Amino acid sequence: MLVLDELLTLAEAHEKTELSRYRQLAFSFLTFDTSVSRLMASLGIQCEMRIEELRRVSRQLGLAESPASQTMASTGLTRGAQPYFICDQGTALEVLAQAIADAKYSLRFHKHLREASAIPALYPALSVIIKQKQAEHAVLDGFLATRSSLDLAKKAS
Repeated sequence: MLVLDELLTLAEAHEKTELSRYRQLAFSFLTFDTSVSRLMASLGIQCEMRIEELRRVSRQLGLAESPASQTMASTGLTRGAQPYFICDQGTALEVLAQAIADAKYSLRFHKHLREASAIPALYPALSVIIKQKQAEHAVLDGFLATRSSLDLAKKAS
């Protein structure tokens, strides 16, 4: 079982990594498809809101922001962040498919955090995050399905 500050540190560091990933995706799609770029940017904004909520919960429970949280978050922000632009449909579909896989991983991560927590005060906040992560996964999955069906329609005509 994780202690309270460890759990909150892990959750915040994970969301900071997710924020960085969505910002990178928004940037990568900017010149190829602005609708995908806007979607990724809005998912990044959702990450920012979750980070603020985790910080609020931490303050509410009387915990100060730990240096470990700052260190873990800054490490996560730089990992694999290499700028590139999406230039073709095949790459766009691959990157979107990876974004769906990453969203599914993030959902599982938060479910495991909730299961590892023995602190009843965190259950509501983690449950809300899990619902948001389920919606995030569904939105990305639906978006890719829509894009894929549009591409098939274009090829058929």
